[in-house]
Amino acid sequence: MPKPAAVVEVCDLLGIELRTRKPRSALDIDRLMMVWTVALAAGFVEVDRGRATAGAALGTWTGGTADAVLAVWTQCVLGCFGLAGESDEPDPQVLGGLAVLHEADSAVSLDDLGEHISDVLEGGTTGCSCPSCASSMMTPQDMSGLPDELDGMLGIDEVKLVEALGEFGIASLRDGEAELTPLGRWFTDVLFRQGAPAADADAITLVSAVAGLPDGVALLMARPWLSARNPVTAARELLAAGESGSGKQRLTALTLARACGPDAAPAWRERAAQGGSGAYARVWLAEQEDTEPAEADMAWITVDSVDILLDGLPPDLPPRLVAALLRDQVGDALSEILPVLNDSDHPATSRLVALLTGRPVVTPRIPLPHPATAMPPGARYQIKVTLRGVTKPPVWRRLEVPADLDLGSLHEVVQAAMGWDDCHLHVFSQSGADYGIPDPDLGHADERAVRLFQLLTDVGDRLDYTYDFGDWWEHDITLEKVLPDDNGGTGAICTAGKGTCPPEDCGGVWGYRELKATLADPGAESHESLLDWLGLASPDDFDPHAFSAEDVNRLLGPSTGRRLRSVR
Repeated sequence: MPKPAAVVEVCDLLGIELRTRKPRSALDIDRLMMVWTVALAAGFVEVDRGRATAGAALGTWTGGTADAVLAVWTQCVLGCFGLAGESDEPDPQVLGGLAVLHEADSAVSLDDLGEHISDVLEGGTTGCSCPSCASSMMTPQDMSGLPDELDGMLGIDEVKLVEALGEFGIASLRDGEAELTPLGRWFTDVLFRQGAPAADADAITLVSAVAGLPDGVALLMARPWLSARNPVTAARELLAAGESGSGKQRLTALTLARACGPDAAPAWRERAAQGGSGAYARVWLAEQEDTEPAEADMAWITVDSVDILLDGLPPDLPPRLVAALLRDQVGDALSEILPVLNDSDHPATSRLVALLTGRPVVTPRIPLPHPATAMPPGARYQIKVTLRGVTKPPVWRRLEVPADLDLGSLHEVVQAAMGWDDCHLHVFSQSGADYGIPDPDLGHADERAVRLFQLLTDVGDRLDYTYDFGDWWEHDITLEKVLPDDNGGTGAICTAGKGTCPPEDCGGVWGYRELKATLADPGAESHESLLDWLGLASPDDFDPHAFSAEDVNRLLGPSTGRRLRSVR
């Protein structure tokens, strides 16, 4: 990346207009950053230890054969649009747009382009209206009224998309209509036809290759494979592949099997005779026969579909937000839906019901743990309590506590050490067992009946602690050392730590991240209201890095000292 002193010269060479002749950084110039990104993707520039040098691809581009130049261009396009390289999944909107333009015989109006891309992303090209496709599958597109941090992620800007493709000579935009250029048609042919799984590949290979792609794109790339088989054989192989894969692969296999049409009914009947995901087949058959599908099958499909959707959400998305999205979709029908869901034998039913009702997932009761050996009298543990998912800075505390401390007292120690207000529910979890305030509805074993050394026996052992079932603050409690009782202390001591405790009720990991960003931006719309909510006169009054072991120990003394001594 050019240094500030060279930015003006580089922009002049590239014909990039500058608002000022003294830019602070190249990062402030969007057009220049786009050029830099393209140069990296093409291999024109290589960066090593902070130094940029000409890449090997630059010589190929300027003096190579036509085929070699085309190969460099192709790799650049794939990298820039997330179709190859380090991206976990390709950009669905780019794929959808390319697929629509590839299938079009002529230019497409921007209005039609946006509608067709939506169809591709939502699987509308399958031509199937059965309940398992049309109503029971909750997709991200179904979630209307998303909060601001998610809203807009699903929108399609057809003009920007075509203009971006046009930068690489893939598409053109004239008089409100978009179409592929000859180069673009060659590229989409390589992408969708030559890049499709081989017609003689097995179904698992096919499904694995196209899983995660928009349904319309998956169908396009599966076309050679489907054309090489009769409908019954294709559907039978696909349904079998769906049983052995992940949830995402199962839905992809079902989408492709539906594309086999009514002639594939024998394969669906075979699958309908089985339990579990056989529900999909029974619903498909009911649609073909114009009969009502069984409620139990619809419940199973609903749970399965939502479970797959939840697994695809960002891991740090607050459970409270996830639950709110689900409850918003269900609305007033919650009381009618819950009995149906509770009758489902899907393994994820308890998870979904917990999110809809706002209760933690109920886990089976198990016997309390019994350690193989008793701890020496007076033994103490050095543990590290880390707030999971919080970074820049991380938040953790290193504590010394009695090894025979009961979990109820450990809860009080963690609350004081971290800086929480103990105004929400909590639970300790390990190996599928939950410990908290005894509650038959929640399925929590009595935390007061379990000692720390019963759960943490070897250095490196870990115990999970979750606080606030709305914001869902997860903590890792790790055993670092077993200490001798050198000074006869019976209380908890904080010896080190980092980071201040997030404010209560700020929205969990996701919300705390937004809170810090808003406080740091005086121009943010909610900056002043957030200061009022926090009771701060200035954003400088909140320091996420603040930590004092002395302050923590003052809190630990009066709040937990007497209690810790009393449990010995």
